[in-house]
Amino acid sequence: MNKLLLLAGIILSTSLYSQQKIIFDRAGYYFDFMELSFEMEDKPNDKFHLIKFDTITATDKKGNLLIDNHNVYNIYRRANILVRYETPKEKLKSVSAKGVVKYFQPSRENNSYFILGKVKEVKKDVNLIDKSVLAKKPGLYFGLVSVESANKIFKDFINHMANQGKKIDFNEYDLMMAKTNDKEHDMIPVVPTIDDGLDFSYNNITLKDPKTGIIYTFYKIKQSMTAEERGNIPLELFIENGESVQKIPFDFKNFQVKQ
Repeated sequence: MNKLLLLAGIILSTSLYSQQKIIFDRAGYYFDFMELSFEMEDKPNDKFHLIKFDTITATDKKGNLLIDNHNVYNIYRRANILVRYETPKEKLKSVSAKGVVKYFQPSRENNSYFILGKVKEVKKDVNLIDKSVLAKKPGLYFGLVSVESANKIFKDFINHMANQGKKIDFNEYDLMMAKTNDKEHDMIPVVPTIDDGLDFSYNNITLKDPKTGIIYTFYKIKQSMTAEERGNIPLELFIENGESVQKIPFDFKNFQVKQ
């Protein structure tokens, strides 16, 4: 009986792993960098099934580490995830890559998906994170930012840019948010009416408050957005946690590089 249970466990474990297989999609040279692309097999392509790198290292055939050029943000994506490296002095015919991919499935059931409401209904300059989350992780912060608060926090930055002949006017931005930066509790704002919610802006700036370490992002969603349109922006929030994330290892040897 124990042998049968052990065999069943092995079969189940293998089956689960095969359903979460990471695929080395492509490797190639583009201008002055090398780009590697990865996908997850049979993953739905929507906002409730997201992947990003937890760790990744890439090496040449001699085992030398490739140097990340930090040209691509390591953020959760619906489809393929990318990493870019400086072009080695000697062009590579193959590359090896090893690491771990995080598979994020936000939901209400695992306490990682929250509907905040329309912007006009949401208080600004306060922490909007649910109390049930803060009870386990009190240092987290996410909130909408008022123009008055932004002007006060980044007064020195505004003056610095003005001295360089560049005007910063936070009134020009359609949506302003602030959040803490936590490796294991990534927070993703979602605007569900635009491009499935994740890619909702065409221009933004990101600033860090040196006193608190909080990250502020100012978004432009569309040209000439009215105050009424801004107020009616629907807002949701994903918060990563241990119940919503699976970590999937990968290890590829001598993958061919497209020349």
